[in-house]
Amino acid sequence: MLEISRISKLRKQIGFTQKQLADLSGVSQSLIAKIESGKIDPAYSKVIQILSALEGVQNRSKKMAADIMTSNILSVSPSDPLQKAISLMRSRNISQLPVLKDGKCIGSISDSLILDLLSDKTKNFKSINVGEVMRESFPVIPSKSIVDAVTDLLHHYSAVLVEKDGNLSGIITKADLFKAIG
Repeated sequence: MLEISRISKLRKQIGFTQKQLADLSGVSQSLIAKIESGKIDPAYSKVIQILSALEGVQNRSKKMAADIMTSNILSVSPSDPLQKAISLMRSRNISQLPVLKDGKCIGSISDSLILDLLSDKTKNFKSINVGEVMRESFPVIPSKSIVDAVTDLLHHYSAVLVEKDGNLSGIITKADLFKAIG
């Protein structure tokens, strides 16, 4: 038996507004408000639709970084020629690379950085090493971090590195996140 009263409780546990739940479940915000206030007896199909959306959010937030990461971390070292980074990014169709030294991330290279360098006519790509132009490191999170934490970081960084037992074990990009929810 469906408990309609669960809708309000679950929505509040997740931290959604009525509008966010309405958008997610494909119903109107006013319907959510009427259901939660007990003013209407909604159709069974609408209740299922709303509860399915809520349960989907709960299940998604329970996924961990290790569940969605790419285990094979493609990287460059600070002493590598920039041309190597460009070739690797082009051949693998990726837009960023961590710069690793002794298994630790010390910087990053991205397509936007390379684009910026292209506009500087004084730079000679053949003589530049990655370490001369790399930017800040990607953040490193524990493998048991929830996906919501990864999502928040990907708003500010192009990738997040995943660590397990003190060693880098994977990388997560926006593409990995999209695959996980798609």
